[in-house]
Amino acid sequence: MVIPVGQTFWSAFPRLSSFYLRPNSELTNMCGFAGIVAWDDRYRVDRAVLGRMSARIAHRGPDGEGVWINHEGEASATRPQVGLAHRRLAIIDLDERANQPFTDGQGRWLVFNGEIYNYRELRKELESLLPDYPWRTQSDTEVLLAGYAAWGGTCVDHLNGMFAFAIWDENKCELFLARDRMGQKPLYVAASRPAFDLHEHLTPFVAFASELGALREAPWFDDALDSAALGTYLSLGYIPDGTINKGASKLPQATTLTIAAAGCRSHNYFKAYSNYGDPTPLYARPADDSRRLLEQAVRRQLVSDVPLGCFLSGGVDSSIVASAMRRAVPRDQDVITFSIRFDDPRYDESAYALQVARHLGTRHHEFKVEPNAAEDLPKLAAVFGEPFGDSSALPVHYLSRATRNHVKVALSGDGGDELFCGYDRYRAMQLTQWLAAFPSFMRWAIAGTLTRLLPGAHPKSRGARLKRLLASAHLPPGKRYAAYMRLFQPEQLREMVWPQADPGLEFDNLANLFEVGFNARPLVPNALAVDRVSYLPGDLLTKVDRCSMLHALEVRSPFMDHDLVRFASTLTTPQLLKGGPKRMLREAFAADLPAWVFKRKKMGFAVPIGEWFRGPLRAMLRDHLFAADSFAATHFNRPVVQRLVEEHETQRMDHSQRLYALLMLELWWRQQKT
Repeated sequence: MVIPVGQTFWSAFPRLSSFYLRPNSELTNMCGFAGIVAWDDRYRVDRAVLGRMSARIAHRGPDGEGVWINHEGEASATRPQVGLAHRRLAIIDLDERANQPFTDGQGRWLVFNGEIYNYRELRKELESLLPDYPWRTQSDTEVLLAGYAAWGGTCVDHLNGMFAFAIWDENKCELFLARDRMGQKPLYVAASRPAFDLHEHLTPFVAFASELGALREAPWFDDALDSAALGTYLSLGYIPDGTINKGASKLPQATTLTIAAAGCRSHNYFKAYSNYGDPTPLYARPADDSRRLLEQAVRRQLVSDVPLGCFLSGGVDSSIVASAMRRAVPRDQDVITFSIRFDDPRYDESAYALQVARHLGTRHHEFKVEPNAAEDLPKLAAVFGEPFGDSSALPVHYLSRATRNHVKVALSGDGGDELFCGYDRYRAMQLTQWLAAFPSFMRWAIAGTLTRLLPGAHPKSRGARLKRLLASAHLPPGKRYAAYMRLFQPEQLREMVWPQADPGLEFDNLANLFEVGFNARPLVPNALAVDRVSYLPGDLLTKVDRCSMLHALEVRSPFMDHDLVRFASTLTTPQLLKGGPKRMLREAFAADLPAWVFKRKKMGFAVPIGEWFRGPLRAMLRDHLFAADSFAATHFNRPVVQRLVEEHETQRMDHSQRLYALLMLELWWRQQKT
């Protein structure tokens, strides 16, 4: 059975001048922060507002709460008012002196979410650069702030980790925001105009937070629906760039943003796709390099002052991470692995996980999931803060909830598919190229005939996957890739969405990115590059962060180590796919794991949501979509929505993921109204 999340624990903290920390036994979960900078007294920092912003991220940090306001006087361009709030889950240096907001005593204040894995090495370097620096803790927090003091905005180039942070520099009257290279940790920004349009314009205020819900507590937040973002959500099931609200945006991965009264400047400091075909001798033996860099990433991410575990599905990526973890720790130290079990064998990988655990000699925990989706989905809608249509959030939620009863930190195999070519769509991009040799009318005819003849009603069946491949085989590469990623195709949106609801539905940002942004690459590396700047940060890493943070569990992804990412972006199509998917990983780790790990069919991490919509979730779906005050009632063509539901219920069509996206949109909508 699933074990309920255990009780949290607290410490007492002293009052420190204008900086104070207080315990709160009602907080339940991980690290998160929020803040406001006002250059205009109309937007001054209200302590009650800052407190409400902090409360909205309370689930992210049960081990400490901190608030700091620089002054209570009038806010102006020459004397801005600043308020910072932080919620802490203690992972490294449990000493209270590492609590945040953290100051170096020189006018710099930091709030930080994440981990800097190489902080010990950086501290040694900084001790020589800053010989007079008065070190007070053993934390990565202090190393980060000292790094900013030494290197300024380029401090991010020195960091290995997952992070989002904000530094207020009282001496410069300047705010510095940063997010990690792959977008593992979130950071939302709200300003008097879109943050990246500020440039040299005077800005009266800026607010920022780890979750979108915290920004909504500001009374001047513009919560109007962004119609273009709605179109993106319905197309992809997530919103990669902006947010569902006009008043906020996401700080992109690998980006720093410096904001002062006169405007802002942004900088992208890492590209996850820039080294294709790099002939450097460093990567002369790609299989060996794959192993070396992955094992190095695992060793880096084992840094912690609390117990760590590892998610294990029995698939290639999680098995490799568990194997590398087993080799990285002393033989007398337990490696603790975790998996979940479903009754439906089409979705259950627990037997494979158990076999890998026995092979590696881990201390394995298996939890049987007894889903209560009707109760769990509103919780997920709340923690995402905007519509999020990936139903695999449910199993991540279940696994995180069970794992948190044993450890505070878990390693995972997330990102391995996007680096080493694990998804069907990458092979599909290559396979459908043979159709390009035929005239367009023949491509239409071949694909259409085979699609009608193929069986396969279940979305995970081979026939259903082949149907999806053939349905887009006639399209040019960029649109073909976008079709693989879409929930609703453009013609479906035009039929469902009222014309006045979204004038921007026609823009296909994924196809445009594929064709324009990365067109110099071959098809398969191109698709991987697009995924690493869209699907990976916007969907997969967002899902893992929110679902794990909901339970105060920190999940680390060794595949997201930037040295490994940089290497993987150099791989060619034969290196990625020759002999089957994930060639480099197969060759690199064949001796460490049973052969069947690399040969069995990829299952993915999913739940039978389509069947639930015909059974236990049928009433919930209908009640939400067809209520008189529903989002669908005012924005969508009701007969089209009705047809989607009826086609799914009668099994004429599989609309499971589309209906899930619509349900999560409705849950978000109801929560915003209340």
